[in-house]
Amino acid sequence: MRKTSCLIVCLLMGVQLLFSQESDIPAGHDIYRFMDRLEIKSPTNELPFSVLRPYSREMLREWFASYPTDHLSPQELARFNNWRYQIDDTLAISQNQRGVWGLFYRNQRDFYTVQTKNFRLIANPVFHTAAGIDRTNLDTALDPTLPIYTNSRGAMIRGSLMDKVGFYTEVVDNIARLPQYQYDPFVRQNWIQGEGFVKRFGTDKNGVDYFSTRAYVTYSPIKSLRLKFGKDRAFWGNGHQSLLLSDVAPDHLLFDATLRIWKLEYKVMFTQMIDFIRNRNDDEGTHPRKYGAFHYVGYQPNRHFSIGIFESVVYNTWQANGRRGFELQYLNPVIFYRAIEQYIGSPDNSLLGLNVKANFLQRFQFYGQVLLDDYSFGQRNNGSGYWGNKVGLQGGIKYVSALGIDGLDLQIEYNQVRPYTYQHFAISSNYTHYGQSLGHASGANLRDFHFIGYYQPNPRWHLFGSYSYLIKGLDQDGINYGGDAGISSLADRLGDFDHFVAQGESYVVHQAFGRISRQLFKGDMYLEMESRYRRMNDDQSLTFMAGLRLNMVGRTVK
Repeated sequence: MRKTSCLIVCLLMGVQLLFSQESDIPAGHDIYRFMDRLEIKSPTNELPFSVLRPYSREMLREWFASYPTDHLSPQELARFNNWRYQIDDTLAISQNQRGVWGLFYRNQRDFYTVQTKNFRLIANPVFHTAAGIDRTNLDTALDPTLPIYTNSRGAMIRGSLMDKVGFYTEVVDNIARLPQYQYDPFVRQNWIQGEGFVKRFGTDKNGVDYFSTRAYVTYSPIKSLRLKFGKDRAFWGNGHQSLLLSDVAPDHLLFDATLRIWKLEYKVMFTQMIDFIRNRNDDEGTHPRKYGAFHYVGYQPNRHFSIGIFESVVYNTWQANGRRGFELQYLNPVIFYRAIEQYIGSPDNSLLGLNVKANFLQRFQFYGQVLLDDYSFGQRNNGSGYWGNKVGLQGGIKYVSALGIDGLDLQIEYNQVRPYTYQHFAISSNYTHYGQSLGHASGANLRDFHFIGYYQPNPRWHLFGSYSYLIKGLDQDGINYGGDAGISSLADRLGDFDHFVAQGESYVVHQAFGRISRQLFKGDMYLEMESRYRRMNDDQSLTFMAGLRLNMVGRTVK
């Protein structure tokens, strides 16, 4: 028995030493569009592409190393090699040159690197500096113009220990003057999409100041299992939006475990989030905590098709019968959460979801999601439009090398989320973190369309364009029409039946966005220009910015 145990331990250690640990690629990075291309055009079934972002650098390194490149065109192969150099630390460090003073940028990608047998460290500056103008009220004689800017600077350090533990830490200080369409929601809500604590900056009109931080460690006891603990965000799905779990809310504390074996992928994630209180005074103490537990199991029999089932539960630490704390029952990684809810008699907010995608003709990918927040079949006989039938639907298609143009990708997506989805009768159990939706970026009670184009004519140039149309129903005259994920579903609701998508005060947004980026050197450095036209009901605005971005994700407000 002792010999058998020793043998098992040695085997596990041997497997572990073959699988190094590294940090993740942020969920909004441009490389995911290229990974979609690789998946759709791949002629082999050997690459189990995930729908759970972010991906680890090590996983991407393995995919790039094993990907069959013989079917790629010369232009595609050049793009492939450029992306590979950006994410593959082993490849980049092997290109060691003298650099600057023999210390910095020796691989023309990273500011400072350390590589020994059991230790790797990579340090890089992080900054984004850009300036431009924001023009509002374009249809009036006033047409005011506001100078705007972004000034972000910080540092990022990542690496690995003993090929077993990976680590990542990033801190960025941001000072910005926001365009009016972003500043107005900040005045109402005290937050900016994707960020936590934000304060006004000096006397600058529309000026704000905030920190962005991200830090975590990873560990893999065996090759098929990866553990992660720290502060980060996630995006689960294949679309521009995700109805299940999106990355539009700020980073939050999490612990997740990902198991990939055979043709299955399983992830369990536990989070501590913030129940945001608007206009909170410092003497009121900290923001209350809330917790979430998430499961996802995906099955991909071949490169053509995959399907996944999602479930989550969000809950607060206080109930009518006293403080509850963290619910230990939800730590069970392989149980159906609804069964636990019924067993313990919990009033928690649970969701179910389905994610599907299908690749065909090595040119197209169909994808979709179904979200079920709540549904009552028994109410169908009592009337139509029952408020408790809270459902979200998504459907989209991607077309790579569109119209025979190498490097051009097109995407069309439709989302529909019924009223009161993501809401809960207890505000602190809503599907939100820091007051921001964990699902669709705009909450619920909406329909939207997205038309997206991405063109990479050569490895260094990136052109992105999109047109979005959103129709959403807002609360009106103190009535809750089900679009605000941050309030109670019981708050001043107008009856139980005859509810429909986009009910309430009509809010219609047309948005056209374009960005041109030019990569500098071999690192994640881009010189770029972007412009955005928005028409919100009858108000029009036009924003233009240009600047330099280094080791930061070029985020697009969704």
